[in-house]
Amino acid sequence: MKKFICFFTAGLILFASNVFCEENGQINQTGQINQNEKNPVRQYEIGMMYLNDEEEKENPVRAFGWFKKAAMQGHARAQYELAGLYASGKGDVKQNDREAFKWYKKATEQGVGEAKYYLGEMYQNARSVPKNDKLALKYYEESAVYGYIEAQYTMGQLYYTGTLVKKDYENAHKWFLKASEQKDKRAQYMLATMYKLGQGVDKDMERAVELYKESADQGYDKAQNDLADFYYSKANYKSALRWYEEAANQGNTDAEYSLGQIYYEGEIVPNNYAAALEYFRRAFAGGNDDAVYMLGMMYYKGYMVEQDYKEAFDYFKRYAELKNDSDAEYMLGYMYENGQ
Repeated sequence: MKKFICFFTAGLILFASNVFCEENGQINQTGQINQNEKNPVRQYEIGMMYLNDEEEKENPVRAFGWFKKAAMQGHARAQYELAGLYASGKGDVKQNDREAFKWYKKATEQGVGEAKYYLGEMYQNARSVPKNDKLALKYYEESAVYGYIEAQYTMGQLYYTGTLVKKDYENAHKWFLKASEQKDKRAQYMLATMYKLGQGVDKDMERAVELYKESADQGYDKAQNDLADFYYSKANYKSALRWYEEAANQGNTDAEYSLGQIYYEGEIVPNNYAAALEYFRRAFAGGNDDAVYMLGMMYYKGYMVEQDYKEAFDYFKRYAELKNDSDAEYMLGYMYENGQ
């Protein structure tokens, strides 16, 4: 009995010691807690271990504690990760833009290029600091020069759309190309669009298709849809269907609408009004305006739904208001004429 009590007491002491040490400090080389070790590099590593472990729901909170210990000792990457947790409010970490800005700034001062991008974002969107587009652009560009993909893509978008800077397709191409070279699927898609339209470069459909494929193969739904459009225009219907389906499975409403049309028309596949209705409804739910007209046609003709002239009329009226569309206006006039 005494032996059992001794073992039990020793176990409680060891458990309490481990809890105390984890709250206050470090883990030694054997994986045991060592409250005397104060190594910011190790603290950062433990934080990353918790952050990247998907099995534990409490990871962000536990990572937060370790990042903060390391950040307080000047560890630059820990400062960056800590800022990210404050900015996102991930898990049970309380979102705090002021703290996020503070730690991004500290990480930036130590040369963490990714942190500069998020500082730029905070200045552009006035998160805890007054809006300052000049500083936003400065930090975006510094981060892009550093090589951060997100910053490179953002610089491309700024020049492409004329946001914060004068619209400049050549500079947009330059930054999209840099991000594309790092396999960014969005940048590959934007480059493809520029080659397709001749924006800042000579029109080159062959190059555009190559880039659409690279982006589509990485699962980018916009590229998948545009690649499908290209194949459809070349009467390569098998490839067109494949890529429309890939994009539609990711909720791309343009692809959903196109599939609805294909099954409705029955020219390259047998008519399938049930599939057409499903795709039109999905596209409509996702905000695709063209699906409004086709749903009107489904109700007007009673394809896979009970024929309902009032429902059809409402869809045609809505589409005419959205698009000023002559087909919808014709259907409205026809229905008025025939008292439908």
